[in-house]
Amino acid sequence: MQWKAYRYYDLIMVFFVMVLLLSNVLSSAKIVDWGFSLFGLPLAFDAGTLLFPISYIFGDILTEVYGYRRSRRVIWTGFVCLVLTSAIFWIVKILPG
Repeated sequence: MQWKAYRYYDLIMVFFVMVLLLSNVLSSAKIVDWGFSLFGLPLAFDAGTLLFPISYIFGDILTEVYGYRRSRRVIWTGFVCLVLTSAIFWIVKILPG
């Protein structure tokens, strides 16, 4: 099977992984309070909650344009990057000050 070169595949993969990493880091970094409530529920979110839905857009683009095989590869790449990020944060946490 011949491997077809795509023009924007690498760029979309980088943005997908970046959004995953940033949404996980930002989910513990800051709470965004919009200052009003909707039907009695205050609109306060962690910043990662606001960013994470963008990863679904990238996932849809990857699947529709590049197919399931390449989409799975990007998702696994994102997962591995998340695991490595968690391991690095854990190592930094246990290092002495």
